[in-house]
Amino acid sequence: FAYAMRVLALRSHSREELLRKLLKKNFSIPIANATIERVEALKLIDDEAFARELISSRSRKRPQGKIKMRAELSGKGVSETVIADLLRDYDSTMLCYQAGRKKLANLRGADSAAVRSKLERFLYNRGFEWNSIEQTIKKLLDQSTSSGDEMD
Repeated sequence: FAYAMRVLALRSHSREELLRKLLKKNFSIPIANATIERVEALKLIDDEAFARELISSRSRKRPQGKIKMRAELSGKGVSETVIADLLRDYDSTMLCYQAGRKKLANLRGADSAAVRSKLERFLYNRGFEWNSIEQTIKKLLDQSTSSGDEMD
């Protein structure tokens, strides 16, 4: 129990994530499960709150698309029901635009074909949906052209 408390003092974890850490530290399965139940009874782990906190943090610090966010939450043991509920209102189009705008600032001086290609790859690797990527790139390149920031 003390180890679980130290782990949770550092940051919140999902139920599955904490269980994996306990098992990795060679706690037996019955002891690990009993520890998880005790921590849950004290309301120190809550998968929904954990997922909400992770989504909020990622949205602020390193915007990701629904695809990558879903994979990360799933990898941390959050149930598909909780993931679906929380990602229903996730505005990945706005986050895609924010990430693209920030990346575009680093691509000044490159020709527009190279910029388009690099933005596509960058946003795709961040897990954004293709339609959001296309809208973002069109909007960013249109703004860049209309503001006189020619990239050629």
